[in-house]
Amino acid sequence: MTVRLHPTDAQTYWMSAKIPNDQFLLYCFDSDSPAESVREELLRRAEQISDLGVRIVDFPLSLRYPSLRRAPDTTALVHIRETGRTWRDCLDTVAEAFTDQLDPHRSVWRLHLFGGVTGAPRCDGPALVAVLQISHALGDGRVASSLARRLLGDDRSAPAPIPDRPRIGPRTFLRRATSARDLERQLTADTAAGTVPAPAPGRPKITVNVAPTGRTFLRCLVRDHRDFTGPGISVTVGAATAISLALERYLSHHGDPVPAELGAEVTLGKQGERRARNHFGNAGVDLRPDITDLVTRAHAISESLQARRRRAAHPAAEAQSLASEAVPAVLLHWGVRQFDATAVPDMVTGNTVLSSVARGAADLELGGGPVRFTAGFPALSPVMGLTHGVHGIGDTVTVSVTSAASAMPDPDVYCSFLDRAIDEVSTALHRR
Repeated sequence: MTVRLHPTDAQTYWMSAKIPNDQFLLYCFDSDSPAESVREELLRRAEQISDLGVRIVDFPLSLRYPSLRRAPDTTALVHIRETGRTWRDCLDTVAEAFTDQLDPHRSVWRLHLFGGVTGAPRCDGPALVAVLQISHALGDGRVASSLARRLLGDDRSAPAPIPDRPRIGPRTFLRRATSARDLERQLTADTAAGTVPAPAPGRPKITVNVAPTGRTFLRCLVRDHRDFTGPGISVTVGAATAISLALERYLSHHGDPVPAELGAEVTLGKQGERRARNHFGNAGVDLRPDITDLVTRAHAISESLQARRRRAAHPAAEAQSLASEAVPAVLLHWGVRQFDATAVPDMVTGNTVLSSVARGAADLELGGGPVRFTAGFPALSPVMGLTHGVHGIGDTVTVSVTSAASAMPDPDVYCSFLDRAIDEVSTALHRR
């Protein structure tokens, strides 16, 4: 098996050398089975999943894009972690694993197994926890979630097929670049005419917009799906509303100002055909701390999110993507190498990150026990010391908080604000 990486995925792979971006997908099962008892079963499943049997191979001098080729062995990729741990110990160990990023030249994944975990949310007794660590170059949150479901026993789950990338020559690049230029001018005209929303403004940095140093903390709030939804309000918007309230209160608790421009950098699936394993973009969404009524605030956040989606749906965005795909590998790799991860911008796209993925039905089992919840932890980055994951499976939704000590030394204080904020948002949405 030899498959050339799409330029978008190659860029994600090359950027991992600047900013670590492995994904960590956590699934918690209500099972007292020891981790060792399911290891061989998981390895057998992994052998049947072609995407989990590959590694990345570079082309000399980046004259072509890197390729996925068959990895020689996967038997060492399921790691048994110490049993008898508490839920907090489990999260701490996952946080420590952030510093041990994958070497994609050897493998694009590994699985961490924790048996006998006590105190896990929504589990009657000891839990069995599986955490899939996967290279972002292999796929975005939807692709990774689909692969995780396959690994955990859902044979129906399969990532969307990705068409082969056609050979692109100079004439194609010129044609696509010209189209992108023309459509960018059209986007400017449409924005001026008010038919397309204006680009999201930059936002002033707050205390969590610092380089992540010191210890990394992980926390999870496992709630019911209905806690985040109401008429016209999605799970993503409901969670964003609770996060806006919690972050507002956390800043005030520490005597810090709450900027009216408070916002979140939200991951949005791209429009159109999936041509790459990573098929998403990021957009700054207003969190509207100036609105006190929570239902009104939720609808304002929803409107901001929809405005970002409408702008991203303009043909100029697709044309820009097509033009970028035609850039020769050597030039794109050179551009990534010029990126300065230590540079501190005056403004940021968002004050925190929110990544939201639905991971399907709660019909997975491991070790004879059902899945109770799933979680994910968006990576920290040079000016982002606080991120949020919103991940649902069945009727449960987990809001995960990843923070660095330099940005948030008291994560439990923040999570107490967030837990209370979810209650208040749920009450407000259902009261209406």
